[in-house]
Amino acid sequence: MNINDVKKIAVLGSGAMGHGITQVCIQAGYNVVMRDIKQEFLDSGVAKIRESLEFLAGKGKISAEDKDMALSLIKTTLDTKEAVSNAQVIIEAVPEIMDLKKTVFKEVSESCPADAILATNTSTMSISEIGSVVKNPERFVGLHFFNPVNRMKLVEVIYGNKTSDATVDLMCEIAKKINKIPVKVMKDRPGFIVNRINAPNQALLSAILDEGKVLPQELDAVMKKIGAKMAPFETADFVGLDVFCHTLDYYAKTLSPQYKPGKFLTSKIAKKELGMKSGKGIYEWKDGKAVIDTSKASEDLTPVHLLAVQVNEAVKVWKEGLAKSIQDIDDAVKFGMNAFAGPFALAAGMQPQQLTDALNSLTKRFGLDFLKPEPEIIDGSFKTIGR
Repeated sequence: MNINDVKKIAVLGSGAMGHGITQVCIQAGYNVVMRDIKQEFLDSGVAKIRESLEFLAGKGKISAEDKDMALSLIKTTLDTKEAVSNAQVIIEAVPEIMDLKKTVFKEVSESCPADAILATNTSTMSISEIGSVVKNPERFVGLHFFNPVNRMKLVEVIYGNKTSDATVDLMCEIAKKINKIPVKVMKDRPGFIVNRINAPNQALLSAILDEGKVLPQELDAVMKKIGAKMAPFETADFVGLDVFCHTLDYYAKTLSPQYKPGKFLTSKIAKKELGMKSGKGIYEWKDGKAVIDTSKASEDLTPVHLLAVQVNEAVKVWKEGLAKSIQDIDDAVKFGMNAFAGPFALAAGMQPQQLTDALNSLTKRFGLDFLKPEPEIIDGSFKTIGR
């Protein structure tokens, strides 16, 4: 199969990710059948797609004709067989529950064309395990979009343990056609590239909250002063503290028990204070914005500490063979986190001792062994590895 053979895409799920994936596919001219378990979910997904396209048309970014044409390419159904019939590509975007994903793909594999490509949009889970239930695992692949799909440019295209090169190459071509930037993830590891590099800082934020010496707004104020569009604790609230903790729990099982979320976050969840979605989390939220006092910035923890953690993990990602190049790692973080630049680019002008000292101080202070500096950080070779 080549890209010209792809005429119909099935999207399983109509939530934030599902309807976002559907939107970028129809805007690229693909016929899309969006499937969900309730008609109300489908109606909501279509309404949000229409609202987004109307916004773009109102801003003059697309024409009214383009909007109408895109909307005409969507069909919806409650029936899986109908959704996947004659589809060349099937993209799953159901909740992050392993058993649910396996159930979905077992049914899909029995109903879809034998040469269809099956893709999961999971953000952390094992591609190989999800794909273990399908008939043709060489055509099973991870296709990780970032939220919001209609604005974030990155798509991680992830190998499972049996995924063929041809499958990955074709999905990279499709990603480009739907106006995304694909980065190949060469190995199936927790968090893939972007979320894996961000994982230690997630655990660090939890530890900072439990320690209580630096207030969330004090660190967020520092990050906003250097131009961060959304600061770390603000982002946690925006994503949802339940999602944040679910991810840390997963890393605690797959990377290190030290990733387990701390008491501050678990108590927030117990009180249903989940962040923006509940109106309160780490911050109070009003009119879709966090109420943050940025008048006082912390001099205790700085952006250097967060960058040091990120670069250190990026070195591990490279050594584990998750990326084909250092540039791919930088591009993945830049476009997946809407950052100014990737970790290697940002740290290129920094002294190894500065990063080493930052990591050693964090390791000692919070007792998180995975923050210990890698040898390539200590000797400065992180600046030349992979080049």
